[in-house]
Amino acid sequence: MLVTKHAAELCALLVNDLYGELPSRILIALLTKGRSSITQLALHTSLTQRQIRNGLGVLIQQNLIYHHTDPDSRTTTYEPNADACYSLVRSGKILEAIESQYGTSERDLVQTLLHLGHAKIHDLVQAFESRNPGANGHTNGSSNSSGLIQSTDHLAAVLARLIQAEIVETVRPDSFRNPTDVYHEIERDVTKTGPGEKANKNKDEIKRQIVERMRQFRDQKTILKRQLDVGRGPAKRRKLENGHRENGFHDEEDVPRLNKPNVVVRVNHEKCLVELRNQRLAEFATDVLGETTGEIYRALLHLVTAPVSRCRPDPLIDEDMPSQSLIVTTLDVYEILSDSVNPLMGIGKSDKIDVASAERIRAAPSASDDESDDSDSESTYRGPEVTMNGVGHESDLSDNEDQPGTSRPRSGSKTNGDRPSKVKFEDEEASNETRIERMRQHLLLLAESKYRFVRHCGTMSRGQWAVDFDLVMKRLRDSELDAFIEQSYGRHGLRLTRILREKGKLDEKILPSAAMMKKPDVQGKMLAMQMAGLVDVQEVPKDNSRVANRTLFFWFFDAERTEAQLLDSIYKTMLRCLQTLEVQRHKERNILSFVDRKDVQGKEEEVMTTEHYNKYNQHLEVQAKLLGQVMRLDDMVAVLRDF
Repeated sequence: MLVTKHAAELCALLVNDLYGELPSRILIALLTKGRSSITQLALHTSLTQRQIRNGLGVLIQQNLIYHHTDPDSRTTTYEPNADACYSLVRSGKILEAIESQYGTSERDLVQTLLHLGHAKIHDLVQAFESRNPGANGHTNGSSNSSGLIQSTDHLAAVLARLIQAEIVETVRPDSFRNPTDVYHEIERDVTKTGPGEKANKNKDEIKRQIVERMRQFRDQKTILKRQLDVGRGPAKRRKLENGHRENGFHDEEDVPRLNKPNVVVRVNHEKCLVELRNQRLAEFATDVLGETTGEIYRALLHLVTAPVSRCRPDPLIDEDMPSQSLIVTTLDVYEILSDSVNPLMGIGKSDKIDVASAERIRAAPSASDDESDDSDSESTYRGPEVTMNGVGHESDLSDNEDQPGTSRPRSGSKTNGDRPSKVKFEDEEASNETRIERMRQHLLLLAESKYRFVRHCGTMSRGQWAVDFDLVMKRLRDSELDAFIEQSYGRHGLRLTRILREKGKLDEKILPSAAMMKKPDVQGKMLAMQMAGLVDVQEVPKDNSRVANRTLFFWFFDAERTEAQLLDSIYKTMLRCLQTLEVQRHKERNILSFVDRKDVQGKEEEVMTTEHYNKYNQHLEVQAKLLGQVMRLDDMVAVLRDF
């Protein structure tokens, strides 16, 4: 993460709000001064060494800083982990994503780990036992109505599932080191030569050794996961119930024996980002293609990203590696699709469908993301109106759905696709065939969208599908940039930047005709965007005189610089929102301190006067608006920087 002035202030404010002023002062000194020892921090912060050690203890416990002790000088230096500091703002989103994808018990455990920073498994067991002192260690979790962790065996099962899903990772001493320092240390160790030895000039072999050792270092946090995979097998895929995991469920026979009470664990934010990306892409597909298609896409993303550990390649060792996507089949998606999702709904119908275009196979991702999409000009429904295995009742079924008085099949109910009737084995099989074929048409709709949500890459098992995340996220980032430019500079500004993005550098004489705008309007709009840093101009003189009438002016759009400037503006806006919230809390500090009392919580309206209660409600409204704005801005940060 590139730490700008506003990003550093935002991280310090988040730490100050959650952990107090002392850790925040130390963190801002590390963000501004860089790597420092305790003696240097004492000079930068004007704090005593005892105060600094207390503050560093909090920051280390919450995994917010890196530290390393030099074996020669025995001096410990500290540096900030800016990504972990910023992740504090999206803790609520992480908990919501975990609860939606895994269940309430998993959310309970992740919330505890986020609060503790990192903890031993033995300490986690004691914490949950103290919360439920009367619970039996072998209480059946299926009788738990709240979904929270109620027993030691339940905790072991939940922890094992999260470790296998890589949501929770193990912590070792090297986990608190900056990965860049580890990479440079490995590089020095590989390239060093003894007295009288010649330097190894095989750069490819040196690079291979460095990458191999760095991957071994990175994979050490998944040792416990691999042991669980060997002992229990891969994590089982379970069907969602109403969009959520079945709360409180665990198999007594499936409870792992985590005989490692001293193993330290913490939340893996990189894997949590993968879950947040899945949620964002599913919401994006829902906005574009509908709710049913979005839910099917969510199930496919869950399968595709199961072995994925991070959103973006590691810049140290995976920079030159192409991103690879797992291929899943239609039946795999159908297996985990929730019964509450009805594939028969949420899709249009058309009499003229280009079947060859809809079902064309793309074995490899497109070389260019500017591939023209002929189907965009056609009807909304781009899936084929053909069925497999001779099932050809879909047109009749679609017609019956729109007829008044015809009951629609409910989610999870066993119908023959036309009307409710007594369940027969043949009807049940035909209904499953219809649901699978309709779900396949939703997947074809995702593949034929201009955003290329999925890629149809094979025909085995009713079709094979892959997700090219680089291409999808690029188009999502472009849509975010387009929304920002249109809001700031209008439709004309968006039109000009789109032309420059597509054509590259363009002569200013050609730009008005390409944009179908008047020359003065183009010059005024381009000048405004140049002052803001969105576009720039390159001067190419025809001769040495360098006069204006003998010079070519080429306009171009710098997307990377625009994204960097937009990110800094977002950091600044988030900072101002949180500062405003801090001021509002200070104004209403008397009312808030009164509401925090245990004898007042839950009955504020009965205890408080009308005037104070109205002020309290107004404060809650202002707080909700400010925090909602911060969350929307964080969505933009995630799309532009993290996903």
